[in-house]
Amino acid sequence: MSRLRHSRSIRRGARILLFVLLAFSAGCATTGRNGPARRALRHLPKVPEGQLRADRAILAAFFAANGARISDEQIARIIPPSAPQGSMDRSAFRSIAGSKGFVLTVVKADERFLWEELKRNRPLLVLLPPDVHYSPAAAAFIPVAWDQANHVVELLDGNGEIQPIPEASFFARREPLKQAALCLVRPGALRRMKPTREQKLVLADFWFDQGFYRRAQATYAALQEEALPGDADVEALVGRGNVLVRQGRFQAAIPLYRAALVLEPDNPKILNNLAYCLLHGDGELLAAMRHATKANRLDPDNPVILETLGSLNLRLGDASLAAQYLERAWASALQRPPEIQIAIMDQLIRAWYTAGRFDLAWQIVEHRHRQFPEYRFPDDVLHIFPVLRKPAEAFPEKSKKSIPED
Repeated sequence: MSRLRHSRSIRRGARILLFVLLAFSAGCATTGRNGPARRALRHLPKVPEGQLRADRAILAAFFAANGARISDEQIARIIPPSAPQGSMDRSAFRSIAGSKGFVLTVVKADERFLWEELKRNRPLLVLLPPDVHYSPAAAAFIPVAWDQANHVVELLDGNGEIQPIPEASFFARREPLKQAALCLVRPGALRRMKPTREQKLVLADFWFDQGFYRRAQATYAALQEEALPGDADVEALVGRGNVLVRQGRFQAAIPLYRAALVLEPDNPKILNNLAYCLLHGDGELLAAMRHATKANRLDPDNPVILETLGSLNLRLGDASLAAQYLERAWASALQRPPEIQIAIMDQLIRAWYTAGRFDLAWQIVEHRHRQFPEYRFPDDVLHIFPVLRKPAEAFPEKSKKSIPED
């Protein structure tokens, strides 16, 4: 009987030891328990091992920790191969976050906010320079824990390692990084966070990019109403105008852009948007030309402005000059989204055809047909070149040279 009790005791001890080991191994995937003086994310974000750059790895971990995985191609759009450390394409960042149903916003990660967001288990992305002073060579981290008893903030880096730093150093960063962090939130959650004006503007842009124009228009209008008496919100005016343009209501957008231009007379974006609306809505072509020319002088390599100038010259009857502007616009838009490239190419086809250069028009047609076969041609181009109604043929592959055997 004593041997049996001894055997049971050994088995019970083994089970306890196994439980302790399993608990310890599970604890490695977390950042520790929360308590009165310590808060941490419930699970340590997983940093992928396949990325060659630490900033790309921590970016992938940031999205995954928010429940949205992104591809290597999307990571490369946010952090191009030639981008220096700490540099991210914020426009691509917002676009990719929006495609996942998130709003990318900047939050003030001060002592109160960081403490509350760790409790909510919300991952943040912060950029930290080498010291408290601002530096463009800032590294990205995810704050995973804050131990107030020991005055330490624990940061996860792109190598998957946790770096503890004094809380005073974390909160002492200089502008523009001072207490700033990037946050991915759902649109509804952002409204409940009592957003600042800048965050409301980001939310309005999110609704606009997603095609929810009524929500975008309402948010822009609310921003304008919240402006101080006698003041006007330029971004809200431009945002409302952009919604109307997307809806094809060019004449309704003109007063909004004119009001914004009074506040910022040297803003090339506002100048171009007003010129575009005058071109397509009101017919004041000479006024449109003045605004577009000034916009081009302020921002000479912007393909959208060059496209407006080309379209204006085409409407005024100078097809050859229009083609020159549109050629420059196309050359400057090769890294832009397909929609911008296609709009420029379609105008360039019309310009060369109107100028009598059918050969050059056909070259653009053939390139667009093969490069973007999923985008339909406008009816007027299909009428000019009916062969485009057929499926596009793939580019001929280069002949592979035979490799001599050893």
